[in-house]
Amino acid sequence: MKFALLLIPSLAFAQFHRADQDREIRYWLLDPSSHSFAISHDFTVDKVGQASVHSFVRKGSDVKPDSKITLLDTGESLHTHIVNGTAVNALGYYREHYDADTVVVQGDLPHAVAKGQSMRVRVEETYTDPVGYKMDGNELVWTRTVGRPVNFVTLPAGWMLSGVNTPATVTLDAQGRVTLRFTNTHPGDLAVTIKARKK
Repeated sequence: MKFALLLIPSLAFAQFHRADQDREIRYWLLDPSSHSFAISHDFTVDKVGQASVHSFVRKGSDVKPDSKITLLDTGESLHTHIVNGTAVNALGYYREHYDADTVVVQGDLPHAVAKGQSMRVRVEETYTDPVGYKMDGNELVWTRTVGRPVNFVTLPAGWMLSGVNTPATVTLDAQGRVTLRFTNTHPGDLAVTIKARKK
């Protein structure tokens, strides 16, 4: 498989999070035998009266129960628990109507959002997806559509990139792990397939 790579110094992307925008999401692939990967992203809540925040689990993925949602304004960890689509629909926070069996991670804010107020939160989760993240012979394969304009994916320690289906900027993180940066400049999601081999 052909792929385009651009190698640049890792310091160019040394900043871990930008707490003032919603454009980025980060994925860390765990050992492929676990079919699991960690996710982290930030967003702002400013709907008056909203008293909880939500992360919607994509169908086909299972989320581990140790999900964490942090209020970045104070560093406070929110009470986090799993609810379903029916419970979220009843809150009336979102235009979209979710299926009853949709799995949702909910974090309860310390108080409802007041007029003129906003709150910044960080969601940290671990997903398991045996279809989208698996071994194919001696290669790991991670396939997923990503929706943010900027998407970072870090390979497990000890793995090197062997293929990617769309242009990516490749760097090493502080631990020496390969990190790919995908920039989506088009409407809609970007379909990504990453392959890697053991060093």
